[in-house]
Amino acid sequence: MSYYESVFITRQELGDKEIEKLIQSLKKVLEKNEASVVSTEFWGLRNLAYKIEKNKKGHYVMIQIEGSGKAIEELERNMRIDENIIRYLSLKIDKISDIPSIMVKKTLENSTYKKQEEDKFMKEKLVKR
Repeated sequence: MSYYESVFITRQELGDKEIEKLIQSLKKVLEKNEASVVSTEFWGLRNLAYKIEKNKKGHYVMIQIEGSGKAIEELERNMRIDENIIRYLSLKIDKISDIPSIMVKKTLENSTYKKQEEDKFMKEKLVKR
C-alpha cells in the first residue's frame, strides 16, 4: 500500500455539517476501494489567490490516505463530479507524518484557544491511529 495526501477546496457557502457530510462520502468511496483514511485536517475558510468559479474564498480540507492508485483515481473521479469541490490535488508521499501540518499549526497560533485546540487535535490523532 502507498500513502497519499489529498487536498481539496469546497465552495465558501458550505457549512460545517455539509463539509463533514462531504468528507464522509469521500471516506466511503475510499473504503469501497480498499483504502483507509489515516487522518483528516480542516484548514478553514481561506482567501483564494484568484476567483475560481466566482468564489473568492474556499474551505480547505486535507485527507491522508493509505491505499492503492486505483482508490485515488476513484476518489478524484468523485471529486471531479461533485459541484461543491472547486479544486483538488492528490500527491503520493513516502510516509504519513505524526505531527500536524503547517496549516494547522498556523491556525492554532492565531487561535485564542491554542492550547485547547492542540489538546483536542492530539487526542483525535491518537484515537485515529
